[in-house]
Order: sequence, then structure tokens, then C-alpha cells
Amino acid sequence: MNETRKFGSTIKRLPIVFCLDVSPSMNWDIDNRDISPMELLNQSVNTFISEINTDGRTRSAAEVAYVSFSTNIEVDSPFMPARNLDDIHLKTVAKGGTNMAQAVLRSYEKLDQRIKEYAQNGIRHNAPFFVLVTDGNPDDNDDNILQDRAIATVNEHCNSHQGADGIVIPFIVGVGRRVDKKTLLRYSEGFTNGFFHIRGNSQQVQTCFSDVFRVISNSTKASVHLNLSANEVIESIRATMNNGVSDLDRELAGI
Repeated sequence: MNETRKFGSTIKRLPIVFCLDVSPSMNWDIDNRDISPMELLNQSVNTFISEINTDGRTRSAAEVAYVSFSTNIEVDSPFMPARNLDDIHLKTVAKGGTNMAQAVLRSYEKLDQRIKEYAQNGIRHNAPFFVLVTDGNPDDNDDNILQDRAIATVNEHCNSHQGADGIVIPFIVGVGRRVDKKTLLRYSEGFTNGFFHIRGNSQQVQTCFSDVFRVISNSTKASVHLNLSANEVIESIRATMNNGVSDLDRELAGI
């Protein structure tokens, strides 16, 4: 395929990888919820896609890929322009654990490859987004070295010393009380003051999902629309995310 046709217009792109936990526990009805975390995750991602498609410039800039995981990687989709995406309907697997490190590393491989493709075709890009959503701990038998490598990869891509072109903005989202806070804090510490921790009763969890994905949606639009330098855009998004993390923790204090 002709590369000009493949990439379309030369608008500055924004690649986004959703790295999503589909282990069995994402379908459990806990804490008196009348809707599972998996259902809420599907709804939230689909609402995100709908919202960014309402804005012409964001619709042309955003490209989305999915990596879903349990014990193994279950879905590994190519990047697609937001305007061409259909609703997703991810399902949990019948058995499995939470091999997060493998999925995180695959997500960053995809982003690195996409950025190389942009460079080869003279396409400029905004700082990519990495969105991790999980409700559990890494597997007990996970390779600790692999987990450390995944965490290091996320944080290395937050290092401003490599310049704005090397930054990947990580949105780290934990769902429920069983999340390994220490691990998710390690994933998020390179960019924000904490991770988005969704928890509580049915209504609280639904509201939290909406609030967190609104931050991601607004950050996507800001990345495309803000008439600032790349570093200034990144710092603006960082501030928005830190405010979102603090607001969420304050609202759910004591739970």
C-alpha cells in the first residue's frame, strides 16, 4: 500500500495503546456491584472513542491499538485511526492470571515501532499515550526480572532528559481493593504522584471509571489542540493527571 495513503494526511499523530486486563477476576461481581469491571471497561473505552471522534482534529490525529492480557497476551491489535474503530467488546478469559509485565513490554514495542514508521514517512507525532487498566496483582510466578524491566521501560520513557519526542505518557489505572499498590506506584512514579485507583461500591466504581476516562479523553484533546511547545503540552497533561489522581483519592478517602 502506498505509504501516503496508509497514513492519510500529514496531521501530527497521537498513538495510544490500551493495555487491558482480561483475567477472570475482571468479571467478578464484588463489592455489591451490579455491573462487572469488564463491562465498565468496555463501556469506558467505547465512550472514549466516541468522544474523541466528535472532534475533527482529534479524530484525525488519534490512532489506537489494544493489548489485552491474562496469563498470556489475548489481543494484540494493529494501530487503527480513531475514526475507523468499531466498539470493542473484550471478554474475560475462563482461566488465567495477570501477566502484566509481558503485556506492558509488548505495548511499548508497538509504540516504538509506530514512531519509527512515522519517522520513515515524515509524519510528526505528539507524545504517545499508554493506558494500563488492571484489577489484580502480577502472577506469583511472574519473572521478577521481567517485571522490573517493564517498570523500567515505562519510567525511562517518562524521562524528560531524552526530550519531548521520547516521552510516552502513562495512565496507570487500578481497579478494586486487590490491586498491588506498590507495583502500580512503581509504574506511575516516573510521571505522576500516584495511579488512578478505582474502588468502592457499584455507583462509586461507575463514577470513577467515567471520571478517569474523561481525564484521558481531555488529555487526548489537549495534546492535539494546545498551541504550546511539546514540553508545555506534556507538563499541562501531567498537572491534569496529578489533579485527577488527587481528586479521586480525596473522594474515596476511607474506603
